[in-house]
Amino acid sequence: EHARLLHVDDVDVDAAVVAAGIARRAGIPVTSDIDHVNEQTCSLIEAVTVPIFAEHVPRALTGESDPERALRRLRHRHAGLLCVTLGVRGSMLLDGNQLYHVAAPGVHAVDATGAGDVFRGAFICALLRGDSPVDILRFANAAAALSCTREGAIDSVPTRQEVEEFLGR
Repeated sequence: EHARLLHVDDVDVDAAVVAAGIARRAGIPVTSDIDHVNEQTCSLIEAVTVPIFAEHVPRALTGESDPERALRRLRHRHAGLLCVTLGVRGSMLLDGNQLYHVAAPGVHAVDATGAGDVFRGAFICALLRGDSPVDILRFANAAAALSCTREGAIDSVPTRQEVEEFLGR
């Protein structure tokens, strides 16, 4: 109850929903990593303030193949920020009715292992800094892209300074 943000995933949805409820009652924002769709997915989406979907999830939930239309349909179920990762095509964020799409920077990728987790961590970092929606996506995309230029999951995570330098800041 004293955290600045709680991040949950869809590995143990029951635990994630309980933890998200505790955090939200304490006024703490809750992000999520939603990579799988099952009978509990909608409960998890409702429990968090910022669901971050893997590319295939909005399509599976809505039947819409276009990520923008899928996010707009999900808007009927969730009033907060809605984010979807799109791999080499970047990411999208729906904030109210405003859609933001930021392309991924071009890199020579050698291993994409862990890129989604790096995206989510960088998204959270930028969100907590108070960055604009476009800057949140730009920072998270850059971090994920940088991680793809290195082998492995843990060893590929870039530092914040590396991401800032990559972005030319």
